[in-house]
Amino acid sequence: MTDTSILFIACVVFLLAGFVKGFVGFGLPLVAIGLMTTIVGLPIAIALFLVPALGTNLWQGFAGANTAALFRRYWTFFVPTMFFTWPGTLALSRVKTDYLSALLGMLLLTYVVLSLTRLQFAVPKRLEARLNPLMGVASGVLAGLTGAFTMPGVIYLQSTLLPRDQLVQALGMLFTLSAIGLAVSMGTQNLLSKDLGLISAAALAPTFAGMMLGTRIRKRTSEKRFRLFFLLALGFLGFYITTRSVYALLNPPGL
Repeated sequence: MTDTSILFIACVVFLLAGFVKGFVGFGLPLVAIGLMTTIVGLPIAIALFLVPALGTNLWQGFAGANTAALFRRYWTFFVPTMFFTWPGTLALSRVKTDYLSALLGMLLLTYVVLSLTRLQFAVPKRLEARLNPLMGVASGVLAGLTGAFTMPGVIYLQSTLLPRDQLVQALGMLFTLSAIGLAVSMGTQNLLSKDLGLISAAALAPTFAGMMLGTRIRKRTSEKRFRLFFLLALGFLGFYITTRSVYALLNPPGL
């Protein structure tokens, strides 16, 4: 596939992913990486995701009024998440990518099931000092493996029962630092080429355009109904990626 073809596909995918993020407030990595993985494979999909992720989440995470307070509370979670993307990305160049694609598909399915069942965990504040670094390590490794920052970081932050606005900002901080760690890790392991970096940068404009459109339509549409359809579609995508990857593992070329 040529760079021009990848650029066109990436712009369309990130326009859609930006629309979803603008409409429901989340989902950029899941939609973008999920769709791009089916077309160009997981390592390239993660590389293309980096610049739009940084651009959209930097504003979400660090433009609010609670930045200092949130960082003081969660820095032992954020910092390990950022640094432990490195061992996760090691697998991208050393492990058969079908295993990682299957993991991504299962993460998508897990997220959908938890969202549809509205399962709610509650973490007492007295346990945060112990859980922050553990959850940070787990989030970082999984982000490096799959490029998906959702599991388990989003569920953990939700379980600390932050008010809505603070939760949205904390998620933006998590996604930003995870994307930085992922970009550095992939760059040091030669998984992020100049051409992919340029395509990723070009995808930033359609991402923001999609966000603006999604935000405008959100004000006129039932978010609950759209979110249900979105989760069902995301679940189908996760199922497709998982089954395709498992089939490839069970039926390797040449057999």
